Amino acid sequence: MLASVFVPQAATADAAADEAPISATDIPTPDAGDYEGSTGEDEANPGSYAETQEALLQADTLKGFDPGNLISDQKMYTSGTMSTAQIQRFLDGKVTTCQSGYTCLKDFTQTTRTKAANSYCSGTYQGASRESAAAIISKASKACGVSEKVLLVMLQKEQGLVTHVWPSDWRYRIAMGYGCPDGAACDAQYFGFQNQVYMAAKQLRRYTLDDAFNWYPVGRTSQVRWHPNASCGSGPVTIRNNATAALYYYTPYQPNRAALAAGYGAANDACASYGNRNFVNYYTDWFGGSGGGSAGSGQPAATSVHRFWSSTFDNAHFYTANAQEAQKLRSSDRNWVYEGTDFRVWPASNGSCREGSVAVHRFWSSPFESHFFTANSAEAQHVRASDRNWTYEGLAFCTAKSGTPVYRFWSEKFDKHFYTANQSEANSLRRTDPNWTFEGTAFYAP
Repeated sequence: MLASVFVPQAATADAAADEAPISATDIPTPDAGDYEGSTGEDEANPGSYAETQEALLQADTLKGFDPGNLISDQKMYTSGTMSTAQIQRFLDGKVTTCQSGYTCLKDFTQTTRTKAANSYCSGTYQGASRESAAAIISKASKACGVSEKVLLVMLQKEQGLVTHVWPSDWRYRIAMGYGCPDGAACDAQYFGFQNQVYMAAKQLRRYTLDDAFNWYPVGRTSQVRWHPNASCGSGPVTIRNNATAALYYYTPYQPNRAALAAGYGAANDACASYGNRNFVNYYTDWFGGSGGGSAGSGQPAATSVHRFWSSTFDNAHFYTANAQEAQKLRSSDRNWVYEGTDFRVWPASNGSCREGSVAVHRFWSSPFESHFFTANSAEAQHVRASDRNWTYEGLAFCTAKSGTPVYRFWSEKFDKHFYTANQSEANSLRRTDPNWTFEGTAFYAP
C-alpha cells in the first residue's frame, strides 16, 4: 500500500545482462527496510473498502485479471483525462451526504505550496490558497504526467477517501500511504493531502525513470509476494509494462486466488492481500478497462446508475445509467433532487444487451408522472400491449443473472415504483413505512 520513497539498498543485476527469472532472494524485502516507504499490514486488510457501497459488488472484471498486466502505460501516464470540474463532479457523485463533524473529499480544501519542476515531474505545481481536492489532483496530474483517474483510484485503494463519509484527519495526512515504512512511524515531511498526492504522482513517474528501481524488469519474470508476511511465499509474475511495474514498486504484493474470488471483500485466507486487486477493481468499475488483463468477461465496464427524487412529482424516483442525462437533470431541472449512485449496471449497446446479461426495460407514464423499470420481458410485453398509461422508452440498461439484488416496491398512495440495492434501506421500508409494498427482487446488479 505504501510507496518506495528512497533509493533501495539492494537491487538486481541489469536486466539486459541476465535473462533468467528474477528470484525472490534478489528482490528487496519491505520488512528489511529496503523500500523505506514500504507497505503495511493494511494492505492485507480491505478495511475501509468493505465499509463502502462498492464492497457489495462482485467484481466481474477480475475474471480476466493478469498480475503481469494491471494497467497499460497509456492509461497510467496520460494526464488530462479529467478536468478539475469533472473530478469535482465525480467526487460529488460518490458521496451524497457527509457525516456531521467530518469533511469528505468532495468538500476538502487546503492552502498548497508551489513545487518546482524536477527530473521526474516536468511541470511546476503553482501553490494557491483554499484549493479543493479536485484542483490538487488535477495539478499534481499535470505536473507529473500521471492520470487523474489513477490518482483517484490510488486515493481509494490506500485510504478509501473517495467514498468515505466520515474520514478522520489521519486519512488526509497519509492519503496515499507515502513515506510510511513497516514497523516505523510515517515520515512527517510527507504529511498532508497535497504532499501525499504530489509525491505519489512523482513516485509513480520515478519508477520508470530511475534505474535504481530494477527488480521488476519489464518483459521478465519476477517473484512477487502474496502478502506482507514472508512465510506466505511468492509467485512468478511476468511484468508486461512500466505501469504495472510501478504498481508493484508502490505495493509489492499480488492477490492470490482467494483474494480474487472475494471480489471487493476479504477472503478467509491469512495470505490474501488486496491492494493491486482493488486498484484493478476500482479503475475498471469507475473508468472502464484499465488496458490490462488477459481475457475480459465479454461485457463492457459496469457503470453507475444515478438516482433522483422529486417532491414535485409526488415522491417519484428516477434512475439512469446515462451520465449525460444525469448531468442535465442535475444542472437544469429543479424538479429533481440528486441522491447519488445506488448500484451498477452495464450500458445497452445499440439497443440490446450482450449474451449472458439481462435487459431492463424503461417506461414513462404521464398520468402517474413516473418511470417504471422491469427486467421481466413478459411483464414488459404485457404493459406495452395492454396498458395505455405507460409509454415504452426502450432499454434502460443491462443487468446480471445473479449478483447484488435490486429490490422493488410499489405504493398505492403515490402510484409509484421504487428500487434500491441498499439492504438497510429496503429493510427499513418493509418494517416502518406502510406506504410501500415490497414486490421482491427486480433484477441483479453485476
